[in-house]
Amino acid sequence: MLILAAGGRGPGRTCVCEKMTTSSAYRLSDNERTKSMRARHMVVSVCMVFLAAFPEATAQLQVNADIMSRYIWRGLDFGNSPSFQPALTVAVGNLKIGTWGAYSVGAQGGSAFAEHDLWASYSVQTAAGTFTAIYTDYYYPSAGLKYFDYGGKGSGAHTLEVGLGYALAEDIPVTLTGYVNVHNDPDNSVYLQANYLLRVDGVSLDIFAGFTPSKGAWYVARNASMINIGVKATRSVVVTESFSIPVSAAFILNPHLEQSYLTLGISF
Repeated sequence: MLILAAGGRGPGRTCVCEKMTTSSAYRLSDNERTKSMRARHMVVSVCMVFLAAFPEATAQLQVNADIMSRYIWRGLDFGNSPSFQPALTVAVGNLKIGTWGAYSVGAQGGSAFAEHDLWASYSVQTAAGTFTAIYTDYYYPSAGLKYFDYGGKGSGAHTLEVGLGYALAEDIPVTLTGYVNVHNDPDNSVYLQANYLLRVDGVSLDIFAGFTPSKGAWYVARNASMINIGVKATRSVVVTESFSIPVSAAFILNPHLEQSYLTLGISF
């Protein structure tokens, strides 16, 4: 089983949403309108290519959501408040394409954090284990930047990340993943993580450790640092004979920032 951190995860800085009037928010220039139409055409084209590439495969659609007491990603706290996290995923064969969001609930001071990501992954199973290529497009509506601003050098609305995951054979429940920012991050920040999975008395445990090998603002790191160590426990709470709710609790430590977190989450 491969544990991926694709989607749902941000740059390590809380953004305050800039207020916009209704008229200014929806007033598009001809250039912006053209960009919007091109983007829509591109999405349609990608979907057509995606479906044509798997003519005999059956597409599976998944809709789910999490409610988290805190949104902690790679050892960093986003929003300092509970978070509602919806997700939509389409899977065809070994290819998955999805969108994921995180929205602060009850944030204080009008500084509600919002994130909306697009991601894709493709897995290949071999005798040596499973390899998965991962792509993530991070976007933060609360930063006040327009969606179609794909500028670079830290000024644009989107940060693009690519990653590679490797899950050992089934009898060795270890997963190794690595990620690097390839657009809109001047530091081209890198993150490496190892996960060890086990099951104890009906509870699934995920023990993990994450490291960034260099200084960078994306992970709020002053140097090469261990930034994400912890354990996550998940079990299903039976509501009726045919319905149960996964509930998780996690202890997370960021040794570099000397901060710890205890979170609770419910999945639907």
